[in-house]
Amino acid sequence: MQIESLIDIFLIIDILYSYLLDKNISFDDIGLPIFTSDMFLNEYPDLVIPFSQRKNKRVINRKRTVICFFDKDQHLYPRLGKLFSELEEYKSFMGVIGMDITFTDDMDEEWQKIIALLNQLFLAVLAVNGIKIVINTRSAGLAADCIWKNVPLGVMAASGFLGCDTLDSEEDLSYLKKILRILPEKLIIYGKDDLKAEMQLSTMGIDYKVFKDFHRLCKEVRHG
Repeated sequence: MQIESLIDIFLIIDILYSYLLDKNISFDDIGLPIFTSDMFLNEYPDLVIPFSQRKNKRVINRKRTVICFFDKDQHLYPRLGKLFSELEEYKSFMGVIGMDITFTDDMDEEWQKIIALLNQLFLAVLAVNGIKIVINTRSAGLAADCIWKNVPLGVMAASGFLGCDTLDSEEDLSYLKKILRILPEKLIIYGKDDLKAEMQLSTMGIDYKVFKDFHRLCKEVRHG
């Protein structure tokens, strides 16, 4: 199925819902899937790489590589339509970070909720097929208590810092507050460094690890 319109997005949501109901996954009263701790990866990988680059020569060992979707939406929407046919591909990797279809705080709140739901349904399908998952911390303008109400405390999480502004000051606690809502046992940061955010995480005792994004990896190899 190709995702080319808003109608297609609603159709794929219905398809994923029906699939998950058949797999006996539970949903809360507003329709978000309920995750359990055993679904999550609990060990850092050696490499984090976008799905679009999964066949790159830098992927030496798939069982030590985590797939992410910190990529352009044009690379992500096809994954929704091909999710079921690509399950075996995901199973060959150590784990998968949640889908990252873009939603931002300047979008209508209801539309933000729809995209957040779509991202979580995608992740839930992976989980019920035995693929270890990592929760994506994208939240835009949505309250953390709402978007992650069904995510257990202490599971592994991941934040994509590509395209994000760094914190203006150490007093800006917006990122830290949402991370404290999850209290991740381990936190993957993908992309550029944000020294102020990292200092806040360290101060609060959050175990995190920064993974260079694919383009920086390529640049380092080329000029190293």
